[in-house]
Amino acid sequence: MFIAFEGPDNVGKSTTAQELSTDHHPFYNVTKSIHDFQTQLAKAKDVPDSVVTYDRIDWFSHMVYRLSLPDRDWNDDRPRTVFAMPDTHLVIKLHHPDLSNFMADEVVSTPIAEVNPMYGYFTGFLMDMNIVRNFALFKTISLVEVRNDPISGSYSQHLREFSSPVMGLESVSTRLVDTNEKLLELLRLDDSLRNN
Repeated sequence: MFIAFEGPDNVGKSTTAQELSTDHHPFYNVTKSIHDFQTQLAKAKDVPDSVVTYDRIDWFSHMVYRLSLPDRDWNDDRPRTVFAMPDTHLVIKLHHPDLSNFMADEVVSTPIAEVNPMYGYFTGFLMDMNIVRNFALFKTISLVEVRNDPISGSYSQHLREFSSPVMGLESVSTRLVDTNEKLLELLRLDDSLRNN
């Protein structure tokens, strides 16, 4: 199984990608050459139910951040190749809007209130496009809302949207998908329904 995690800084995607990866070593900023399905599949064959995770998709992060902050000089002119990942579950994590008004300082200082809604817009666009293309872009697309409260130190998450050709959102109790383990169970169930 392949799962790509996307979303703004400090939303927990790196932690989730590491936790759910079979070897606890996700690929960072995946490109088309890294996501060579045949190579990854050959590696995964020896490990039943293996999970390969990606912490960011290079072209997707690049697009969202550059369009969210168009006046910033990113000092990075490297071309990006846009590519589909029809064998991969895409999980986008978003901050709860009430908790997104802060500056993240990972690589550069970033106003998350500017980036967070852009991820939401692109999630809706990709879900619609994936349906129109008969799920040829991604296997499924999930939107997970995160409450990461820096004052109290509390962290919680829940599945807000789920798009799949074999399971509708109405068949998923989104309130119950509130941990990384339960998210993985949902994606495994989706895979098993395709194989039956």
